[in-house]
Amino acid sequence: MALFLALGLLAGCASQRQFRSGDQAFEEGNYVEAVEHYRAATASDPDNIHYRQQYLRRRGEALAALVEQADGYLVAGDLAKAEGAYQQALQIDPNNSYIRDRQRALNMRRQHDTQVARIDELIAAGKLAEAERLVSLVLAEDPRNARALNSRERINAANFQHKVDEGIEGRFRKPVTLEFKDVPARVIFEVLAKASGINFVYDPEVRPDLKASVSLRDTPMDEAIRMICLSTQLETRVLNANSVLVYPSTPQKISDYRPLSIRSFFLSNGNAKTVAESLKSILKMENVVVDEKLNMLIIRDSAEAIALAEKLVALHDIGDPEVMLDVEILEVKRTAIVDAGLNLPKEIGLSVKGADQSAEWLNIDQLRALNSSSVLANIPNGSLKIGEDRSDAKILANPKIRVQSRQKAKVLIGDKVPVITSTSTSTGFVSETVNYVDVGLKLDVEPSVFASDDVAIKISLEVSNLVREIVTKSGTLSYQIGTRNAETTLRLRDGETQILAGLINKEDRKTAAGLPWLSRFPVLDRLFGSKKSDKQDTEIVLSITPHLIRGIGPAAIGQLQFESGTATRLGGMADMRTAEPVAAPEAEKGAAAAPAPVITPVVTPVVETAPAQATPEPAASAAVGWQVPAQVRTGEQFTAVLNLSSSQPIDQVPVLLGFDPQVLQVVGVEEGTFMNQGGGQSSLSKEVNLSDGRIVATVVRQGSAIAGQGALLRVNFKAMAPAARTELQVISAQVHPSQAPVRAANAVVSVK
Repeated sequence: MALFLALGLLAGCASQRQFRSGDQAFEEGNYVEAVEHYRAATASDPDNIHYRQQYLRRRGEALAALVEQADGYLVAGDLAKAEGAYQQALQIDPNNSYIRDRQRALNMRRQHDTQVARIDELIAAGKLAEAERLVSLVLAEDPRNARALNSRERINAANFQHKVDEGIEGRFRKPVTLEFKDVPARVIFEVLAKASGINFVYDPEVRPDLKASVSLRDTPMDEAIRMICLSTQLETRVLNANSVLVYPSTPQKISDYRPLSIRSFFLSNGNAKTVAESLKSILKMENVVVDEKLNMLIIRDSAEAIALAEKLVALHDIGDPEVMLDVEILEVKRTAIVDAGLNLPKEIGLSVKGADQSAEWLNIDQLRALNSSSVLANIPNGSLKIGEDRSDAKILANPKIRVQSRQKAKVLIGDKVPVITSTSTSTGFVSETVNYVDVGLKLDVEPSVFASDDVAIKISLEVSNLVREIVTKSGTLSYQIGTRNAETTLRLRDGETQILAGLINKEDRKTAAGLPWLSRFPVLDRLFGSKKSDKQDTEIVLSITPHLIRGIGPAAIGQLQFESGTATRLGGMADMRTAEPVAAPEAEKGAAAAPAPVITPVVTPVVETAPAQATPEPAASAAVGWQVPAQVRTGEQFTAVLNLSSSQPIDQVPVLLGFDPQVLQVVGVEEGTFMNQGGGQSSLSKEVNLSDGRIVATVVRQGSAIAGQGALLRVNFKAMAPAARTELQVISAQVHPSQAPVRAANAVVSVK
């Protein structure tokens, strides 16, 4: 028996040791080891229900934690760590079908990454058809692959640009010098055709006797064609790589020859119907279809009209401003009750009824027999009151409300008090209805965010409390409710605090009781009576501070104002060039401008080659610059946006920024939206040196590189001291992987 007992104790100690080891391993994050310890403890003591429950619970938690880790690694693009986490999860549960599906998805992701890398190479090489075929294969297996979707957008943009640039070669961009006077337009086009190799095709209605006078120097070829057509009421259309159609600028011919395109806009924030009305009103578009279910617009119009529509849609499709309202509500209630004095009986009762007399009436003989022992008196007890009660209560509510601009938000802190209403019918049937009344603190706010980052807030505050209960004759219970209301509209800046006070309720009640006349004199009023003083002071203070989550981002001047054509024709200045013309050296310009010894009009292409001894500097493919307010006040916080524009795809941007620590203080550094284009994921690493006035930040995009323009960083500053001029610097900036030069622009802020 002793042997069996010893073996049982040893087994119990072993299972307990395994269980504790499992707890320790689980806390350290060694989930596979922890689950193995729990399993061993359960196997050693199979009758222990606690061990069994803990084993099953920890097993599920370990699987969930490992899958979450693996998914996080997968999103970050670290496939090796993700695969390791899935392998650990399979060690815990080898038959888990979900984890095996996730592992297959990881392997497919690895294969897709290889294919997308090949797609990037094909796009760079200009093999768009093969790249598009690979993108279709990837998206067929993974429709949400962010890199493949981004590659498809790049392919579509390249195809569209190829269509736009079709036939626009170097000969269209070369500057020319033209000298014609009263020459038929066809002759001018023929001279241009011989000089550039461009074929001009004429509509039958172009008159042969249509003449023009042109004097142009160092003008790009496409601009020269546009100016000739403008002076002769003609239009052109590029047919192919070396052919241009010339036709009269009449509504019928424009309708016949001008190509129309279909463009779809999926709106993220704007309302499709509102945007459609703007396009119809401003651009006079007729072929506009609205899909309210998808919040999408489909338009069919010319390339010029679509380009203008894109700018208008971009102005409409911005995120709704949001604001976080930090509200503090303080209710201070002070009560002082003083009750002191002598509480004397107000009445004395006498009775002449005899002890043996049970009737209510007495006869004359009984009255004659009355004496001091037959007269009974009932005297209530008196009391001495000496009491004082004081109370000081504070009720604090601190709700934080996040709400969109021009939307209402409500906060109720209190109770819903039931009020019962009885209704009786002619047949005698009585029904009761229960309605609920809100009692407590009720706050309604409606903010409106403006472009200046000011926030106008409509506030409605109601504070109510139960005063007393009222019972009707029929037994229905109702309540007397005291209430205080305040409504106002105020306008605050971001981070500015406004305090609303003055909702004060003061009550001072005094009551006195005692013997008549004697209780009216000082000192005697305490001996022959009592006094009660009840003072109650209640004050409500409301403090509200708006914090902008997302404001109305200021648009660039190019988005706020742009050319839209004339009253009869949409579109800005026609520009067939893809790059600015290179200026010729002064000596060559002089040679080109010299009169040629010929009788016929001449077309002189301007030579674009630079002098042999000059070494041109590499052109900057990226630019960074600050966008800041011109003036701020001391103590005010403001946001400085560091914008980035890059014509080459980039995936990493390290920057070194500078500021004056005596004037400005960094409150926070946040990532902008540039690296998140196309649904991409990105990360920000930053280091702020407040004493030296330096910010070191690096923004990295996961996956494929991207080009374009947008906000790279948002730096929140606080103005600490006045300064007529303080500079925000871009000390250094680099873009990877292109390693191209970066053009940087500093900004100046005035602190008052």
